[in-house]
Amino acid sequence: MVLALTGPSYLKKLVSEQQPVYRWGLLWIAALAVALLFVGHDPGRLSAPFGPSHDGFNAALYMTGGRAIVEEGPLASQLGASSKTMSGDRVVYAHHPPLVYLEDAAALRALNSPEVAARLPAVVSSIVVLVLLVLVLAACGLPAGSAGVGLLVAFATPMFVSFGAMTEPHALGLAPMTALTLLWQRIRLGLGPPSWALASVAAAATFTSWEAALFTTFVALFLLLSNRRRAAVAVLAGTAMAAILIALWIWWAYHGHVGEFFQRALHRVGADDTGRVTMRQMTRRQFGYFSDLFPVGKWLVVPLAALGLLDRRTRPLVAASLGTVIGYALLFRNGAYDHGYWLYCILLPLALGAAVAVDTVSRLLASHSWLRWTRPLLGGMLIVVLGIKVWQPSGEQSQHRYAAAIGAQTRSVRWPPAQRYAYHAFGDRGSTDLLPWVLFYSRRQPFGVDGPQSVPRGEIMLRFVDGRLVTVPGEEARQQ
Repeated sequence: MVLALTGPSYLKKLVSEQQPVYRWGLLWIAALAVALLFVGHDPGRLSAPFGPSHDGFNAALYMTGGRAIVEEGPLASQLGASSKTMSGDRVVYAHHPPLVYLEDAAALRALNSPEVAARLPAVVSSIVVLVLLVLVLAACGLPAGSAGVGLLVAFATPMFVSFGAMTEPHALGLAPMTALTLLWQRIRLGLGPPSWALASVAAAATFTSWEAALFTTFVALFLLLSNRRRAAVAVLAGTAMAAILIALWIWWAYHGHVGEFFQRALHRVGADDTGRVTMRQMTRRQFGYFSDLFPVGKWLVVPLAALGLLDRRTRPLVAASLGTVIGYALLFRNGAYDHGYWLYCILLPLALGAAVAVDTVSRLLASHSWLRWTRPLLGGMLIVVLGIKVWQPSGEQSQHRYAAAIGAQTRSVRWPPAQRYAYHAFGDRGSTDLLPWVLFYSRRQPFGVDGPQSVPRGEIMLRFVDGRLVTVPGEEARQQ
């Protein structure tokens, strides 16, 4: 399945097929256009209050840990996994590798606004992804025009514009995955990077997300199959070292009681008895997400990415990246069912596959002199359609606006100083970790109740009335 390319011969062929250097400016222009679209489209989302959306949920969740590092210190907060409420209770969340907490803490130290700081790591990471992807596409020897259109097909989409600014492990993991892809491609060209670089990038990927860790494992396997043992050992060493440290961190965060961590993992896999999701249900839900996040050709996303398997320039790169994304979704199907961004990292193989597809069509048209003139016309039409579609508000973006309004109302609530819990009547009963924006702004553990009759007098609870968040005074008599 894997075609090992001999370095010198492939490099010579690649150089001989290169277009003039100035033509590669087209690829950088495409990346710049996406970057401007990413930052300039609805810039208010980068400072929006945390609320009930994927973006608001994750921004509040990980910024809570980042704030704990800043306020309590890295040891007391256990690198962000543990945060203290107003009453002194501790809330622990260590379901993902810890790098996201450290990035949020660094951003919060640099900026005064926690809302802006919560998005800064993701924005920086996404810009880095665009730069790295340009280098990957160029290293693959794809024509500049085709590579530029491939980049636009994948990244000029609501998937990137919406979730690229969300500081969350899946989104952050795309940068080290793309960096490792670039190093791998350099190995294929005979320009092998040093072992420390491979190990460092693999470790960074593992510290960022479980999906990126799975990708590093796939890359190491492909390197072994192509007789690149030194590189494979370096990638595996970086991955293993990071994985051991993460395991120790999780043990430390939960004080040795890691049952809650494994229970959540089993739920994501669908191996427990609560909310089990079938493969068919997960697939249908993901296509529903794709209809919103890839408005041009939702049914073509996976097949278009898979086209990269047909070209030897991109075959192993797409096999590893697409295999990681699909395999991760199939393994954690409950997670894929609940989250529209679960397949976010498909942007990498999609850009490669789309570039191969555009290059193939371009070559086909060029072989007929009477059709040659249609190439820039078709490419321009596709770019215009992508631009129009991505500028229109998606369902996810509409949810962001609603969530920001609820978040602003949550932020303005004034809680009684002695109140221990953030009582609410949102449907859940008891303590929950599904309202991180309430936890962040109230600094109290959210606690679901039946109504004001379950809340002590002198304290308040939250509930929705006509789409607005309101506070209701408690009615329960205090115990003498």
